[in-house]
Amino acid sequence: MLRIFSLLSLWLLLFPLQGFALEPSEKLLFEKNSLYQYIQVIEDTAKKERYVRNQKREFTQGGIYVNAPDKLLLEFTQMSFVSLAFLDRDPKAVLFVGLGAGAMPKYFARRYPDANIDIAEIDPDMLAVAQKYFYFKENEGMKVHVDDGRLFVKRTKKKYDWIILDAYQNDYIPFHLTTLEFLEEVRSKLKENGVVVANITSSFRNKFFDSMVMTYKKAFPHLAIFRGKTSGNFIFVATTGSIMKDKENVVVRARKIQSDRKFDVDLAEIASRHEDSLPYEWEGAKILTDDFAPVNLYQHQKSDAR
Repeated sequence: MLRIFSLLSLWLLLFPLQGFALEPSEKLLFEKNSLYQYIQVIEDTAKKERYVRNQKREFTQGGIYVNAPDKLLLEFTQMSFVSLAFLDRDPKAVLFVGLGAGAMPKYFARRYPDANIDIAEIDPDMLAVAQKYFYFKENEGMKVHVDDGRLFVKRTKKKYDWIILDAYQNDYIPFHLTTLEFLEEVRSKLKENGVVVANITSSFRNKFFDSMVMTYKKAFPHLAIFRGKTSGNFIFVATTGSIMKDKENVVVRARKIQSDRKFDVDLAEIASRHEDSLPYEWEGAKILTDDFAPVNLYQHQKSDAR
């Protein structure tokens, strides 16, 4: 692991900033090659929106409305909260793996002020960006742990009602946060009938999408999938209960949460997009494991195609 980080640091030094040309209405507020990724903060003065991006324009890791920073700007952040409808209780202990701009934990904390929130974020520069440009603040009930998400999950003694997996390195999920072994560790840190939600990019961007579906199916007894309408994102909701909530119950529960907790996101509409994982399952998809990395999978797929 140390050798990988050393090579990455060398690469960042040899090939410094990789920004793209800005639109006329955009201005660059910040850019840096951190130890782990390239970070760029951009503000669109016409739309009055602010984003944290990597070197690819189409991939935005987080964002806010400049004039309404407590609202959720990006579709995948809005969709993720539908997973609350799969819980049979209000979440009291919550873990976010990945901070980004900090929009989701900040939004959640305003609606569930009594919850205890842990956030595992490997990149201290991302934390600094969230604090300076996206108005993220820790408080007594919400703490950021500057740590690799997998190591944090492995070491923590706590159990959680709700775990949110949203860790990206540029435009992909770090491999060690996709494997069966990691998901089994995540499952072991859930309370009874706990829920895991993950932000997964579509097969258009993610050649391992099918394998991720099958890996989640292997790790958890139930998996529901929600497809974005305006983005290339899918939301995976994995549950550990003996019975999976059906679409009707999820919609009813989502509507109640939306009303009780004053969500300005239409959770009931998102819940109506509830899909079974079956259409995305493919028996030829390989389960991602610690000893079967995506590079091996890619080579396997190429050899199958010959």
